[in-house]
Amino acid sequence: MDNTNKSEPAIGGKAVIVIAVLVSIASALAICWTLSKGADVDPADYPRSRYARDDAGGVWFLRPGDGYQRVEGADADSFEPLPANASGPIEYSGLARDRDHLYAMGQRMPGVAPDGVHYLESRYYVAGDQAYYGATLLEGADADRLRVFQNAPRYPNEYAHDDRRLYFQGRWIQGADIASLAKVPREAPTPAERGYLKDRHRVYYRDRVVVGANADSFALVAVPGLIVDRSHHAFYGHDGRHYFLRDQALPERVAGTEQALPPGGLELLLADRDLGWHFLFYQGRQLFYHQPFTNELEPLCRRDSGAPLEQLGRGLYRDDRHLYYAWTALDHRKGRYASGLRGWYTGLEVVPGVHPDEWRLIGERRLHMPGKTLTGNLYQADERRFLNPAEGYVAGLWGVNGDGQLQRLDRENECLAYTRNPDWNYVPARARAILILLAIVLTVIGGIRWLLRRKATGTKGGHQ
Repeated sequence: MDNTNKSEPAIGGKAVIVIAVLVSIASALAICWTLSKGADVDPADYPRSRYARDDAGGVWFLRPGDGYQRVEGADADSFEPLPANASGPIEYSGLARDRDHLYAMGQRMPGVAPDGVHYLESRYYVAGDQAYYGATLLEGADADRLRVFQNAPRYPNEYAHDDRRLYFQGRWIQGADIASLAKVPREAPTPAERGYLKDRHRVYYRDRVVVGANADSFALVAVPGLIVDRSHHAFYGHDGRHYFLRDQALPERVAGTEQALPPGGLELLLADRDLGWHFLFYQGRQLFYHQPFTNELEPLCRRDSGAPLEQLGRGLYRDDRHLYYAWTALDHRKGRYASGLRGWYTGLEVVPGVHPDEWRLIGERRLHMPGKTLTGNLYQADERRFLNPAEGYVAGLWGVNGDGQLQRLDRENECLAYTRNPDWNYVPARARAILILLAIVLTVIGGIRWLLRRKATGTKGGHQ
């Protein structure tokens, strides 16, 4: 039986959906265009700085992650960025001035005369009897005595001090002994230099004290390949008894167990980000890996020998029974709707069928594989040959076939560490955009249907 009370929409259902989809797409495109459209500025007007200007005479400052932000009140005709030094390479200072004001990191600095500024380095500067770091006033600093400590010749020096106070990036570190400030020793140049300093009592990492560190014996651990991994730096130090991650000591207990690790008993095995994303340690037969995001020592695996491990080359080791090599890999998720770096692997493998006493060095060689050439030491054991690369990424040992080509060794994955990328998103950006667009479409459809019902109800009421 027909339902005589059913209202007839003025527009067909399919047409409603089509119109709704078109409106939604147009709205989404308009929103995306509005969000993506930044300030129409030309940084060429103020080269080698983060300042720029637009065609209307406005001045802008580039804030990483936020884009260009207007410098309110700046006079474009007299505006000029201040270089960090008068000659040689220009270090970015973040300072600028016009005829009436000084600007630091895009902010106007009230009460600071634009012509009375003496720039030091690394955003530290003096204006009159006040000292500043960027836009931050250094409370209590003696401007006449302030100087930047030269602890990182190859990198920005971010510690500064007068005769009484120590600062890191403008933050006061209480209790520092200024008279005994010194650089922290390092095995090799490393970006970590910029973050560490010590006095006769304490070691500092940035503006924090490295609790429990022995200042007399503390040194930075060399980490080859660290500069490649810019997203998750892991800086380590060692004072002869304890290892430290940034300002925290590594735990003295294995995660999830009751196993204690006595001070001085932990031995560093691997600290090379090109061959292992994790740091590997061992004590006796037990091997561990360090989880940097939680500062935990996790069990990796056990050896069948308690003999000391001897390093033969990059990521290549032996004990009295086996040869071992380290390798690393990125867990890249690849797919039509989801992609990105999901995590990192580090493995330690036994070279199968080779006794370390049979291991013999032949000499340095340069060998090829599809898309890559590696240089390193060539070894032989019985009739088999192997290459230990002197540099490069992925693995510490490669097999060499009869044609002299490199090939990957078989892996049992019995000693495998894995860390999930905390920035990995289960819903990728493209899927989120689709979901947002779908939500807009459904909202518009719902609104149109509601309006049509209202119109149909009104029409029916008018005929009664």
